[in-house]
Amino acid sequence: MTRWIGLLALVGCGGGAVGDGDGVLDADEVPDIGWEAEIDGSFHDVGGTAVIVDAETIELRDFTYDGGGINARVFLLVDGEDFNRDLELTDNLVGTAIDGETLSLDLPEGTTFEDFNLLTLWCIPAGVSFGEGIFRPPR
Repeated sequence: MTRWIGLLALVGCGGGAVGDGDGVLDADEVPDIGWEAEIDGSFHDVGGTAVIVDAETIELRDFTYDGGGINARVFLLVDGEDFNRDLELTDNLVGTAIDGETLSLDLPEGTTFEDFNLLTLWCIPAGVSFGEGIFRPPR
């Protein structure tokens, strides 16, 4: 089963740096079609794989999330930067239990993956990632 999740506008929400990179996207770090991010879950049974399937779409495959938290949303970011440059891809997912499903997330028109290399399920009020992954070239 595939769920389509609504897309929101670009927003900032403060918070600290996510990931462990230098905050600079080098040519070999700019994600492209087929790149994957294994989502390393920290809280609420978050897991799965994010895959760039075309120029406007990410699929979260075998995605799990228990629906807990306060206000959790999927964001694209730059590894090592805070939320100065972020893209919000979903509405609040709290209360939406997801067990091994595929979610399809669309980028807004005019946005490209060249600006981001990390996906996170972020709890806005707590300022914590429930799970995140950095996009890597296909194996």
